[in-house]
Amino acid sequence: MPVTLLRYLPVMLVLLMLMGCEKPQAQSNERVVRPVKLMTLQSANASALRQFPARVEASTRSNLSFRMAGELLELNVSPGQQVSEGDVIARIDDRNAQSALDSARSRLELAKAQLERMRYTLERGAVSQSQFDEAESEWRAARANFEQAQEQVTHTQLRAPYDGVIAQVPVDNRQIVQVQETVAVIQQPGQLDVVFHLPEQIVQRMPRSNDAPFGNGLAYEVRFGNSDKPYLAQLASYTTQASAQSLAYEVTLTLPQPDDITLLDGMSANVRLDLSELQSTHATPVWHLPPEAVSYAGDDPDQAQVWRFVESESVEAVPVNVGALTSNGLEVSGELAAGDRIVAAGAHRLSADTQVTPWEKEQGL
Repeated sequence: MPVTLLRYLPVMLVLLMLMGCEKPQAQSNERVVRPVKLMTLQSANASALRQFPARVEASTRSNLSFRMAGELLELNVSPGQQVSEGDVIARIDDRNAQSALDSARSRLELAKAQLERMRYTLERGAVSQSQFDEAESEWRAARANFEQAQEQVTHTQLRAPYDGVIAQVPVDNRQIVQVQETVAVIQQPGQLDVVFHLPEQIVQRMPRSNDAPFGNGLAYEVRFGNSDKPYLAQLASYTTQASAQSLAYEVTLTLPQPDDITLLDGMSANVRLDLSELQSTHATPVWHLPPEAVSYAGDDPDQAQVWRFVESESVEAVPVNVGALTSNGLEVSGELAAGDRIVAAGAHRLSADTQVTPWEKEQGL
């Protein structure tokens, strides 16, 4: 009996091995349901609402400085002080200017007396007409020098060009100030500017209106600080050359000074821009998706596609056009609509035959 078992032992081992292989093969024929992370496309207009950081600036702002160097003898203003047009802001030492004025006055009086004598003698034929013309020319030159000296004396006083508020006083009294050195900064209240930068990707998509790149359809909403109250602003100006560092264009908005909030130069703001108003009614909506949602695993390796969840356990490929990669995601356009559920990650691992189920984040993870 033991001999008989030993004889059939190899055959029994082979049968056991075949039976063990049948179970994995049966399992491989079963279709695996893959959990996928889905995202729902929002309204196209929602993706067109963009926000940009901004800063507040005074619409009318002037850096006051002297046209000549000298010692600062009077400094009559301080930051926050209100001034009226013509008020003396500061005064520098005018002794040199007064000396030059006295000298110019003396030369003018001498030239005038010489001209009167020449006129008297010309009437009696004692001098020629050319001699009289030379004296008259010297008198005109002396008068011009005197007027210039008078103007130099007025330049020793710095006056307010309009009614406003002193924003800064970066110098001290008794200081030697140079030509064009800022002595005080004056601002005119009533109107504010809000400055922000618009990226070139957005400017490129804007339709031109009367050769203006920003058109007339933009609606600007400005919020200040942590306040959620919007204030409407109008376009004041913009640059046509992008910054070399940020590749963005500086845009300046203007609005009246609000009555319910105190705003000063340099405060932070936030500009909300509705880009949908610039798009035509037939424009293809642009969606922002994670880069992992786009794959090139279809029949055409050059055609990008995304997977749309259509039934309880199936997906379908949707060809899309890929745009720029922004901070909000990858810009794509195609036969997509608000409410579509798109596979947000692992798109390159899926196929039309793959069974999927929405991945639900477990509580506590």
